[in-house]
Amino acid sequence: MMYIKLMIWGMLLCISDICLAASVEDYSRHSDYYNVKISPDGKHLAVLMNDEGRKRLAFLRTDNFEVTFALNSSGRDQPAEYYWVNNERVIVQVVQSRGRLELPINLGEIFAVNYDGSKRKMIFGIRSQPGIVLSGYGGFLLDKLEGDNKHVLITKRLLSRNGDVLPEVTRLNVYTGKERKVKRAPISYSQFLVDNDSVPRFVVGVDKNHDTKMYYSEGKGEDWQVFNTKFDGEFTPLTFSSDNKSVYALKTEENKPKGLYRYDLDTQKETFLYRSDIADPTYAISSDLNEVYGLRVDEDYSSYIFIKPDTQEAKLHKALIQAFNGDSVEITSKTKDGKQMVVRVSSDRNPGSFYIFDTDTMSARYLLSSKRWIKKEQQAETEPFRIKSSDGLVLNGYLTLPIGKKQNLPTVVLPHGGPHLRDYWRFDPQAQMLANAGYAVIKVNFRGSDGYGKHFMEAGYGEWGTGIQDDITQALNYAIQTGVTDKNRVCIFGASFGGYSALQSAIREPDMYQCAIGYVGVYDLPMMFDEGDIKTLTWGGSYLNKTLGTNPAELIAQSPSRNVDKLNAPVLIIHGEDDQRAHFEHALALKEALDEKGHPYEWLVKDKEGHGFYNEENILEANKAILAFLEKHIGDSAK
Repeated sequence: MMYIKLMIWGMLLCISDICLAASVEDYSRHSDYYNVKISPDGKHLAVLMNDEGRKRLAFLRTDNFEVTFALNSSGRDQPAEYYWVNNERVIVQVVQSRGRLELPINLGEIFAVNYDGSKRKMIFGIRSQPGIVLSGYGGFLLDKLEGDNKHVLITKRLLSRNGDVLPEVTRLNVYTGKERKVKRAPISYSQFLVDNDSVPRFVVGVDKNHDTKMYYSEGKGEDWQVFNTKFDGEFTPLTFSSDNKSVYALKTEENKPKGLYRYDLDTQKETFLYRSDIADPTYAISSDLNEVYGLRVDEDYSSYIFIKPDTQEAKLHKALIQAFNGDSVEITSKTKDGKQMVVRVSSDRNPGSFYIFDTDTMSARYLLSSKRWIKKEQQAETEPFRIKSSDGLVLNGYLTLPIGKKQNLPTVVLPHGGPHLRDYWRFDPQAQMLANAGYAVIKVNFRGSDGYGKHFMEAGYGEWGTGIQDDITQALNYAIQTGVTDKNRVCIFGASFGGYSALQSAIREPDMYQCAIGYVGVYDLPMMFDEGDIKTLTWGGSYLNKTLGTNPAELIAQSPSRNVDKLNAPVLIIHGEDDQRAHFEHALALKEALDEKGHPYEWLVKDKEGHGFYNEENILEANKAILAFLEKHIGDSAK
């Protein structure tokens, strides 16, 4: 059995008599540190950090943490994701603040720099080309080309909203930016998979009907061939086997969560490896040889399934989970010899801490925390629960309760966005902010949520305003029946699809809610076919037809802005004027309907904000408005 020593040098411990309680400001700030990665030779760390609301990439010596260089944001540019490509050089995805949007966007520009700041150069993207460029391409790292210190493989895509142009794999020089085409995809919206020799040999894409198509190649220079043409559902390739003869993939099946399979490329024979009873795997864990040895699965708490428990990688990962008392563990990077790793540890009360792990001494040394001002002991625990819907679906949810309180609490129902997303057992600043203010918080993965199999997701099609909202009601009833919730002090609050649910649930169950908060929500379903960015995608119309339905009467019946006559709860509307997903017109339509009825509401709108506020001042203003609104309607002053 492995034993890991934890060393917390430099870590600030909180003593209850000294530390101040968490504040709304604490939950409105971006992380101080986003990621830490170690160089292949272990001599340097690259740390992506926050610098007054903008990102900076700092390079430090591993032995004494001396800063060797810092790549600062410049003008509208900021560093984002980054990768060590050799012992001295890092390539960086550059994001930009464009137009009126506060949230930076990624246009696929790649910048390269050495850890000491030398040889800085934009090596790919519009601004890497001389002169005026009328149409540009974005590049995204695909493979670091083991043994080649000067080149990487990138996926090259034309910057086009409809995405019809076929992407291609390009070999890119990380010093000069010189590129050479390697292979083009046979289908748009595609994802390449390279084998252990860095040859792109598998590709998955989506056609105009939003159906998944797959192709494979027998080797370098060979043409694409159709793979498994009879496949129906989602197919996610993960990695090649060590002998390059098989591919590991996640696949959906009727009425089941995704399973892990191995596919022989010659015979296309399928071998089943693992499936959870209720949840899709969150992601796969693979070794340097691209052999999948485990999966992270989020049924209730985060857990790890080790398919090959005897491998060194599986043993180390298992030991790290034990050492950190079952918290979520992620290896962000490791040295070429595998003797040092950077490990990120997180939980429901920890937004993320980074450690250096030495595989020789089996010790983990604390580095830094994503949000150092968040003290674990001041955060509320999140507990999972399971209930059944009225038609027999198993629903997974989470309760976050104020510290020291368990019964007869004012409650906020917090439906997630999407709807094809899901909630997890992890740190949620909104849930913690609400619990810190004295509210119980209910989250439920209703029908239509991702992560529970194709059948569960499809159960939400056409049920946006009906079955999904009934699942949310079921979760609230569970909290009422178990004594957690004071049924006379309940508010519902959500963002995006959660904002839609906040209004629609308050309309469908007008006597259950004392207030409703819609944040960047959609409120008029027919409008989604005319406004917002979904309709502009090649498969956008097909997606909307499938998920919303095409019956005009049903779309109107499930649209909050068309049914405010059934609404009792006062409303808070929060929106960004530049939201292209839930277009600002949705907020205006709801406002107009409430004005016509003379219904009480509050209004908070910010320009230069898109689908969710990014500017910290705006986040803080929104959070203060939310807490004040809740206090007015279900807080102590509302008694």
